Amino acid sequence: MRAPLLRRLALVCIFVIAAILSAGNPLAHEGHDHGAETRPTPGAPTSPRVVATSETYQFVGIVEGEVLVIYLDRAADNTPVTTAKIELTLDGEPTKVEPNQRDSTYEATSQLLRKPGSHEVLVKLSDGSTNDLLVGALVIPARARSAEGPASSIWRMLPDALVTRLGLSETPTGYLVGFMLVIILLAAAVLRVRRKGLFLLAAALGPMIASAFALAHEGHDHGPDLSASTGNSPARRPDGSIFLPKPTQRLLAIRTRSAVVETRTRTVRFNGRIVANPNRSGVIQSTIQGRYQAPEGGVPPLGARVKAGDLLGSVAPSFASIDSSDMAQTLGNLDQEIALNRTKLARQEQLLKSNVVARATVEDIRTLLEGLERRRRELLAAKVRPEELRAPVDGVIAATRVVAGQVVAQSDQLFQIIDPTSLLVEALVFDQINPDAVDVATATVGADTTVKLKFIGRSRALQQQYSIMQFHIVEAPVPLNVGAPVTVIASSGAPVTGILLPRSALAQAPNGQTVVFTQKEPEIFIPRAVRAEAFDSQNALITGGLQPGEKVVVENAPLINQVR
Repeated sequence: MRAPLLRRLALVCIFVIAAILSAGNPLAHEGHDHGAETRPTPGAPTSPRVVATSETYQFVGIVEGEVLVIYLDRAADNTPVTTAKIELTLDGEPTKVEPNQRDSTYEATSQLLRKPGSHEVLVKLSDGSTNDLLVGALVIPARARSAEGPASSIWRMLPDALVTRLGLSETPTGYLVGFMLVIILLAAAVLRVRRKGLFLLAAALGPMIASAFALAHEGHDHGPDLSASTGNSPARRPDGSIFLPKPTQRLLAIRTRSAVVETRTRTVRFNGRIVANPNRSGVIQSTIQGRYQAPEGGVPPLGARVKAGDLLGSVAPSFASIDSSDMAQTLGNLDQEIALNRTKLARQEQLLKSNVVARATVEDIRTLLEGLERRRRELLAAKVRPEELRAPVDGVIAATRVVAGQVVAQSDQLFQIIDPTSLLVEALVFDQINPDAVDVATATVGADTTVKLKFIGRSRALQQQYSIMQFHIVEAPVPLNVGAPVTVIASSGAPVTGILLPRSALAQAPNGQTVVFTQKEPEIFIPRAVRAEAFDSQNALITGGLQPGEKVVVENAPLINQVR
């Protein structure tokens, strides 16, 4: 009687323990309340990391299982280094490092990355003619499982060997299921429970099994939390510093540079356009109305190079009906005068033989007759002689506004010729600057073309509240087009000495202060309140709050300011 009673009492205890475990809700399904859970400090990396820096490089390695993902950047400007050769040693054991071109990183695989403790990391870098040696320490926590956060002390008591032998995953769900299976097997073996007892035991443990599998129900996957385990989530720490992991820096394209004291002259910007040099360009027009006739080689194409005097075509004159009648009347008058003077000349020559008239009288009549005949020939020639169109200067044809057979007028511009090596820039100046104070200027054409300018002069008359400044293009790295819009940057005034930063380096703190972000460590940025004033359209002058030599974020600083 005693043995069955003991077995019944033990079975009751097992039922009570199972009910307590299921009612205790160690995984806290609703609301995800995991009790007194130890959470990482905001902004602190949860993945094991190794950080090493030198004057040339920043080395950050993030452990992901047995893989060490390496981010190598230049210390000067935080740009990724993708062409370096890396020799990595973990605790004296060489580890192969392979580049990952997909995300500009390097990867090293080693089983030591799963071994708890501190590991010495030795890195030899070679990039072209630059060599460097970095030393760091990698600390692997004793329980470096990313999904262990919500696990309670119940399944922590199970040894790793038991979970591995049962073929379960090293997750809270795996530990819980393994724990319940052990209870059922022990109850069946020790208490010798029959089939009916096993059914009752499974029914008692059913709620706990259901809660275990409910950990991974739809929408609440309690598997490995990659966002928490990789430590790649940016966060603002209680002291105000910002933890910005290297993967996020690559995504935001964060760039830095050292703050240095410079001496520059203030600059202003004008809008302008490229114009042709009037001394090295010209237009071709006809002085008569007529029909255009192409030269022997055809109409000269755009971009064709010509020399002064080259024939570009001709214009055959055309006359209106009134002009034709006037010409016919003029020709009739000339013919009549010519006939009368010929008769008169013949009579005077006969009288000259008898010395009745003076020789001078005969010569006057002959001269008058020759003039009338010449006027008649010229009038007839004007009716059929075309006007030649010739290039006035050396250059290239920039515009062609005629085709063969076209009827043109005197005001039509048929061709435009420019010299592409001699162009000017005209800038529109309102009240940004005194034009007489400009000494050095550059022009930006498009997105990435900059040309040097030499000041020529300015207009003294306002045109719609602006005046015109004219510059000569000194050097043009690429062919430029007449009429293209440009941005003229001119320097003027006394030089200013101070720390100059791009305007993209400035951000506004929640309290309204202007701040910049300095890089304290490869993944730690510190907001610094500064005093800044506008220097030009691209840069700001820092007058306080920043010391020379500090490494400042100069690109995408407002994105760092959004980290909370």
